[in-house]
Amino acid sequence: MVRQFLTLSAGEGVARGLHALGFLALARRFGPAALGAFGVAQAVASYGLLAVQRGLDVPAMLRVTREPGVAGAVRAAVVRLRLPVFVALLVGAAAWGNWLLLAMAGMWLAAALQVRWLLLARQQSGPVAVGAVLASAVFLGAVVAGWPLLWVAGALSVGELLASVWYWRAAGGAAGAGARVDGELQREAWPFLASVLLGNLLYNLDVFVLGAMRGGVEVGLYVAAYRLLTVFSPVLGALQNSSLPEFGRLYPDGAAAERLAIGVWRTSVGAAIGFAILLGGAAGVLLPLLYGEAFGGAKGVVGVLALVLPVQVTRMVFRQPLLAFRGQREDLRNLAIAVAVNLGLDVALAPAYGGMGCAVSTLVAEGCFAVLTWRSWRRLACA
Repeated sequence: MVRQFLTLSAGEGVARGLHALGFLALARRFGPAALGAFGVAQAVASYGLLAVQRGLDVPAMLRVTREPGVAGAVRAAVVRLRLPVFVALLVGAAAWGNWLLLAMAGMWLAAALQVRWLLLARQQSGPVAVGAVLASAVFLGAVVAGWPLLWVAGALSVGELLASVWYWRAAGGAAGAGARVDGELQREAWPFLASVLLGNLLYNLDVFVLGAMRGGVEVGLYVAAYRLLTVFSPVLGALQNSSLPEFGRLYPDGAAAERLAIGVWRTSVGAAIGFAILLGGAAGVLLPLLYGEAFGGAKGVVGVLALVLPVQVTRMVFRQPLLAFRGQREDLRNLAIAVAVNLGLDVALAPAYGGMGCAVSTLVAEGCFAVLTWRSWRRLACA
């Protein structure tokens, strides 16, 4: 699992770095107005991706880890379930007439066809890392080459489609193509889709409430502070994607999964605490250096948000065995409670304390989510 984690971390880190460079070059070349239009189209496209994916990746991955012989049936079912959503979104985008969004629609097709989840189930982390870097490199190359904005939007599609082709080649053939598992996957997938949508709200709620109660300046400071935490997103994503198949293979041995979870937690939470201390201590230097002197006032917000890192790691480690051991509905309930806590505290604290209040809200909500996740897992492990 360590090798899988390191490979995925490196690949996702490089991919995100290339993507960030592309956006920086895009902003400098086209200016705020064009970048804003591009950002709106990409935001809409990202929600379209969630609709196409339908929460199927995790249940498909877990099904293959438990029953490798049905990989072909699962792959065929995933494609059958996703393609109609892609067609519906394409028709909607054409009716809207947003050319940037239409240029990005290839990302929906790539999502409908991609078998990244199958590679993760088989612990083939190398091709997954290469595919992520390939998609980001195509986008960066289009920006550096000086392509028009519409072509750059199309490059996002081309990059994802090339990555999807790469994943299919790496996955090769799969056994069990004659079986039909569409209905089972749909029943297992809806809690994951709902969880993804609710998870997005944990951050978006802060921005919405701040914008409504304190204005754009406060939102800007908070977003700048929160962006510093996203540097660790590739590591958290790699931790999730490398550990989930391992827990899936251990099902239904709760004792073995518990030992693995505690071992992973002890290793990862120490690193997260160290990163949190470094980030909180360096905030006063990083904010003016990256964003300018006007953002120095967000130093305290970064200090509070940095404390979220070890809490997130704890939640993520124990969430993986919970999902692998069919605890999707409990996970959805836990997440809904965390979102409700976040919203309540945002409304209570944002008017008086602004971004700092939202940072405290995020920390408390993540803490609730982590505690509830741990309790849910303990009930399953001891059952």
